Amino acid sequence: MDKKLLSATMKFNLACLNKLAEKEKEGWVGWDNPEGKDGFKSEIEEHWQVKRELTQDDLVDISNYCNFLWNLKELPKEAKLNE
Repeated sequence: MDKKLLSATMKFNLACLNKLAEKEKEGWVGWDNPEGKDGFKSEIEEHWQVKRELTQDDLVDISNYCNFLWNLKELPKEAKLNE
């Protein structure tokens, strides 16, 4: 992988992790609760519908919501493997 792409990806990943750590300290939990799927989807849609330029913070939020949804799709697969 190109060093420039790797560096940009790592920088973005660190921003996502820092935001998750900050929110976890504030008491935000439940990212792995399947009942949260619709809320995560709504948050993504809400961010995309804004009529202003997306900030870096907005993009981190969207990425983290995508992460939650991606993992919720993985959880049923993992459960089947452990049966």
